[in-house]
Amino acid sequence: MWLDHRGDPMQASLGTDAARSPYRAGSTVSQEMAAFRPPLSSADGAVRPARNLALSRTRYLTGNDPHAAAGVRRLVDMLIGAGLRLVAKPDHRALGITEVQAREIRARIEAEWRVATQDPRFLFDHERKMSLNGRLRQLGRTWTLAGECCIAMRWRTKDIPGARYRTNIQAIDPDRLSTPGGRTESMSLRNGIEFDEDAAPIAYHVRDAHPGDWLAGTKTSTWTRIPRETDWGRPIFIHGFEPEREGLTRAITNFAPLVQRLKMLGQHGDIEIANATANALFAAFVKSNMGIQDATATLNIAGQPFAKARNDYWMTNPATLGGVRIPVLPIGDELVMNNAPRQTAAFETFERTFLRSIASALGLSYEQLSMDWSQTNYSSARAALNEVWRGVRRDFAAFVEQVVTPIYLCFLEEAFDRYIPIPRGAPEFWDMPAAWAACRWIGPPRGYVDPVKEAQAASLRIDGLTSTLEAENAEQGLDWEETIEQQAYEQQVMAEKGVRRVSATMVTADETSSEDKPGNKQKSEQAA
Repeated sequence: MWLDHRGDPMQASLGTDAARSPYRAGSTVSQEMAAFRPPLSSADGAVRPARNLALSRTRYLTGNDPHAAAGVRRLVDMLIGAGLRLVAKPDHRALGITEVQAREIRARIEAEWRVATQDPRFLFDHERKMSLNGRLRQLGRTWTLAGECCIAMRWRTKDIPGARYRTNIQAIDPDRLSTPGGRTESMSLRNGIEFDEDAAPIAYHVRDAHPGDWLAGTKTSTWTRIPRETDWGRPIFIHGFEPEREGLTRAITNFAPLVQRLKMLGQHGDIEIANATANALFAAFVKSNMGIQDATATLNIAGQPFAKARNDYWMTNPATLGGVRIPVLPIGDELVMNNAPRQTAAFETFERTFLRSIASALGLSYEQLSMDWSQTNYSSARAALNEVWRGVRRDFAAFVEQVVTPIYLCFLEEAFDRYIPIPRGAPEFWDMPAAWAACRWIGPPRGYVDPVKEAQAASLRIDGLTSTLEAENAEQGLDWEETIEQQAYEQQVMAEKGVRRVSATMVTADETSSEDKPGNKQKSEQAA
C-alpha cells in the first residue's frame, strides 16, 4: 500500500472527489468527469475559430431544414414584424423647454421620419431596393442568424428631384468585416475591428466584396477602412452586436448549440420519409423457390443466357396488380405481398421531444416552432407566450439600442440641421443628443390568445391606474394618439350620419339593470 507524507493511504487522500474538489464540476478522478476537460479560453479565443464554420452551417440548415427556417421566421416576425413605429419623446426637462414645445417638436420629428423612411422611391436605402422597415427585417434576420449586423451610414451626393434627405443606410454582410490580408492581428486589431487603448472600437475594415462572390474579381482581396464616427459624433459604421461575455469582439450564431441536433433531426426525418416511400412503392415483389441451376436449365432457350431469357419472358408476359404492373413470375416463382410493418408511431414523440429543446434554446414555445396547437389550452398557451414575450422584449431592446437608435441619430442630425428649428435657449443637437433623441419604438403587436378576456383585463388595468392607454396600445402595435384621433373622427362621421355605436358592456349593463326593476322581476316570475 502506498502512503503519503502523513502515513495515510494514498487512495484515501487522492482517490476521492471530496479530497480533490468540494464540487463535482471540479472533479478530476470521477468516471464521468475525468476526461471532460474543455480548455479555459478567452471570449475571442473561443468564438474566433468556430464563428465562420458555425455560421455557414446555420445558413445551410435554415435554407434546407423546415424547423430551422420556421424558427428564424418566427423570431424575425416577433422582432420586427411589419415594421417599427417611432414615438419621439424629447426630454423637455433636460433640454429646458416647455411641454408644449416638446410636443410640437415631437410632431415635426415624427412627420419628417415618415417622409424620410417611407419614401416610395426607397431613397433612405443606399441600394434603393426597399423601405427602411424592409431593410430592418433583413437586418433582423441577419441579427437572428449571425448574432450581429453591419450598416454603413451614407450621405447621398447625387441630387434627386424631390429628395428631402441625403442620409441613407447601406446594409453590409458581416462576413465582409475581417482583418485585411497580410496584417497580423493584435490587441488593437482583431476580427477586422480597430481598438484604442481603452478597447473601444475606432474603425472597421470591410472587404470590398464578399469572399465567396467569385464574380467580384480582385475586390474580394481588397479592404476599405471605415471610421466608427465623425469627429463630432455622427455614426459612420454601425456594428450591431451585444457581447455576451467580457472581451468579446464578434458574435457567434445563436444556433451554435443547435446545429448538430438540427442536422441529425433532419436526417432522421428524411430517412423516415424515404423508408415510408419505399414501403408504399413496393406493393409486391417476386420470391423464387428455384435454385439458380434449375432456373438456368429451364430458361436456357436456344442457347440464350438465363438473364436474357428471363427478361424476354417478362416482356412477353406482363403481370399487374390492381392496374399496377409488378415483376412477372417466371417458372417456379411465387408472389409474396410486402406486409412487413415499419414502426413509425414513435417518431412523432421523438420529434416532439427534440423540437421542445430546440424551441427552448431559440426562445420560442414548442407550439410556435411546430405550429402544433392540438395539445394546448388557454392557460398553457398564455403562460408559454408570457415567457417567450419576455425574451422577445429583451432582444427587441438590444436590437433597438445597437441598430435602430444610431440610424435615428443620423436622421435627427440632418432633420434639425435643415428642417426643424430648435427653440431659443435650448441646447444644440450635438450638445445633448441623448435628450433630443429620446424616443420609444413600437414593435410588432403581441396579439391575443383570448381577445375578450385580455381586453377586459386591459380595461381593468387602465381603470385601476396600473396601466395607460399608451402602454396598452403599444402592446398591440398602435400609437395611442393616432387611435384617439381616429376614434374622434369616426364619432364625428357617425354623428353626421345619425349612427350610434352600441358597446357590448353597455348592453350587458342595461340588461342587468332592467332585470332588477320590480315590474320586470314580477313579469319574469309570472312567466316562470
